[in-house]
Amino acid sequence: MASSTFYIPFVNEMGEGSLEKAIKDLNGSGFKNALIVSDAFMNKSGVVKQVADLLKAQGIDSAVYDGVMPNPTVTAVLEGLKILKDNNSDLVVSLGGGSPHDCAKAIALVATNGGEVKDYEGIDKSKKPALPL
Repeated sequence: MASSTFYIPFVNEMGEGSLEKAIKDLNGSGFKNALIVSDAFMNKSGVVKQVADLLKAQGIDSAVYDGVMPNPTVTAVLEGLKILKDNNSDLVVSLGGGSPHDCAKAIALVATNGGEVKDYEGIDKSKKPALPL
């Protein structure tokens, strides 16, 4: 599979070499602390540590929320948001499939707009852009 970049407005790197490219693209970005949003399997398999190490090599510390289950809940978003705030994260990294990605997007949105994720159900409910994802 060829490597490609997809913007919606978040940046999604896909294909061979995309992890290294995505991390390298953060060089010089000014980010200090990332929240890695994933699931327990990705964490136990060592993939989360691999990403955390690559971030660290770019000068970006990270915290991990790996409590994402299929079809993330409001509780999952709140748990991730607490870790984000406790670590002063200024960037959210989604690692895994659709559920971690959905949870990460919700955490990034609520981090900048406040309230709860259910406040943003519908179209154009947020007033501010989400944290970079």
